[in-house]
Amino acid sequence: QATGGQQCQAIREATHSRYSHCGVVFQSDGQFYVLEAVSPVVSTPLDQFRKRSLPGTFHARRLKTAEKTLTPAVFRKAVAWSESKLGKPYDSLFLWNDKELYCSELVWKIFHESAGIELVKPRRFDSFDLSSEIVQGLIVQRFGSRARFPGSEPVVAPSDLAQSELLVEVPHRRTKKK
Repeated sequence: QATGGQQCQAIREATHSRYSHCGVVFQSDGQFYVLEAVSPVVSTPLDQFRKRSLPGTFHARRLKTAEKTLTPAVFRKAVAWSESKLGKPYDSLFLWNDKELYCSELVWKIFHESAGIELVKPRRFDSFDLSSEIVQGLIVQRFGSRARFPGSEPVVAPSDLAQSELLVEVPHRRTKKK
């Protein structure tokens, strides 16, 4: 999805994508939720998550091999790992550690930690288009200067996950008109 705000605009400009945020959908007690890294890592009702989406940006994908790969043991590992991250602070510096987490890092690591799956190869932070004023401003705001920006830091963006060859589009469910 994409939402409003300076960071989301900067992510869209740096990635040349309409997506700036992501999470993992799961079902609990018959209700759908999204595990997402916002501030902190939380479970958000799916309807609330969708309502935050800018028009035309809600997009759902799932693992192509889900039936075969996501065994009960893998699912238990994913749940345990995810629950251990609830309440973790949001990582506004996009660093590849577990002290704090950003959205696409959370999604990538759930699959990696529970099933050994790399949805995409992490890439260098400086592989994105960092040329726009809003991106440059955010770099200086968060790192103090362009010189302190960790260009070689591994990162995964929502746009990378949206293009993963391991994922397939989930058909949109039509809602009945009243």
